[in-house]
Amino acid sequence: MQNLQLCAAGRRGTAVSEVDSLMLARLRGIAGAMMVLSRETTTGEARDRRVRPRYLLWPGTIAKIIGLLTLLAAGLIVHGLPWSHWDGFYELALGFAAAVFAAVVVGRRLRDAFIVVASVVLCLAVAEAYALVVSAPATEIRTPGFSLPHPVLGWGPGHPGVFHDRSLDGKTGSVIYDVDYTIDQYRNRQVISAPTGTSVAFFGDSMTFGQGVPDAETLPQAFADATGYRLHVLNLAFPGYGPQQFLRALETDIFRDLLTEPHLFVFLTAPWHAERSACTSNFVLRAPRHVMVEGRPTHKDKCIDHWPMRLRSWLTRFAIQSVFFEPVFASGAGPADYVAVLIRAGQLARERYGVPTLILYQPYDAYVRAVFRGSIPHPIRLLCTLRRGRHLPRRNTRYQADATPYLGRTCTGWIAPASPGAPPLTPCRSPGAPV
Repeated sequence: MQNLQLCAAGRRGTAVSEVDSLMLARLRGIAGAMMVLSRETTTGEARDRRVRPRYLLWPGTIAKIIGLLTLLAAGLIVHGLPWSHWDGFYELALGFAAAVFAAVVVGRRLRDAFIVVASVVLCLAVAEAYALVVSAPATEIRTPGFSLPHPVLGWGPGHPGVFHDRSLDGKTGSVIYDVDYTIDQYRNRQVISAPTGTSVAFFGDSMTFGQGVPDAETLPQAFADATGYRLHVLNLAFPGYGPQQFLRALETDIFRDLLTEPHLFVFLTAPWHAERSACTSNFVLRAPRHVMVEGRPTHKDKCIDHWPMRLRSWLTRFAIQSVFFEPVFASGAGPADYVAVLIRAGQLARERYGVPTLILYQPYDAYVRAVFRGSIPHPIRLLCTLRRGRHLPRRNTRYQADATPYLGRTCTGWIAPASPGAPPLTPCRSPGAPV
């Protein structure tokens, strides 16, 4: 009997143990489920024990998210700012902040690499700020809509109206000019002249357009005044244009409706137009691009469609390039294509409109020596070459003299002002003679 009692007690003990085990397992399951929903943190003291819900982020994670959102907001602000010479510095400063942020959030293996990147970008930002202070470019304040994308020429007036333009000196802040530009219903600079009849069209850049001067003082308006308003004078120029816009306008006949009775085309050019024709200036990305095909410039696409030009134009956006690199390295633009574009424009003027083209050349010897290392010939020789209608250098195809721009009996009469060291004012030699 005693043995039976002990056996029963043993069984009851076993049953109790099994129940306790089941209860402990259930409690452990509940505790595990609670651990999924919460995390317990403690410093070891009971009063410091606290539970953090899983859906709450750690302070470090919150700081990273705030930093990322701050970088994105800064990028949007920089992208939306009006154009200024400090855009390159803003971009470099933003790149430095992004590199520092990346160095903080990445692992140890990549941290050193991002620290190096941040150091390089910081040095570039400091150099850019120094270059901007030294060069002190003028600040332009213009009415919005003055210059907008154009499907053929790259850019141009956005709409008719009066646009205000104010330029401030970069160092002193003094006013360089403060003028209004009147754009007519055809989106060209207004010229007071005969409303209809025989027309004279002026093509060119800001010099012909009259940037910085009122409507009454532009070159086309001065010509209209001098001819007694007997001719219908058109100002088809715009700031930043070059020979490629002149040629493209004649190729596409976009001004055909305005040139009903053409008599003369005038184009004012300068040495820096060679860079624009070669798509090496930093503002000509949307300009038309011509390539030489069988010795003749032929339209291909836009400057932005040629990736080396896009890369070079991106680099020239920074003041570092103009202050540190331009004085050392000569421009990649040469005179051959520049002259060829002018010659082809003169040919199209003869072929399609039956008019001569007057080329006005603005010498700038210091610019030629610094940028082109003297590769552009003396203005008199350059104009004589244009008159004959052949390329520089001699290896390129020659054109017939009777289809080329007409510069008068002598090519020297169109140089203003006189270039220092110019040879005597003698007529150009006969066509075919060496220059």
